[in-house]
Amino acid sequence: MDNVALVEWLLQAVRAYLFAGLVFSVPLILFGLQRVDPDARWSWNLGFRLMILPGLCAFWPLFATRLLRRKQRPIERNAHRIAAQGQAGGAP
Repeated sequence: MDNVALVEWLLQAVRAYLFAGLVFSVPLILFGLQRVDPDARWSWNLGFRLMILPGLCAFWPLFATRLLRRKQRPIERNAHRIAAQGQAGGAP
């Protein structure tokens, strides 16, 4: 396989990935965004939804997994949250 064929194959793979992301992201933005991120339920602003579209297209497998598992958003673990848990007796 020569280099040109390899590059063409890689470009087709990237196009297919992004097209699959677009096909997944548009219905998610219209109907299911609040299931994946409860904080986005009040964000019906068209500008916000257009702004997150490229990220959804890029990371669509993560959102598809989260949507299918109906998994809640992960809890952020940082120094402030850990310190607060230590003062509150370790409760999350």
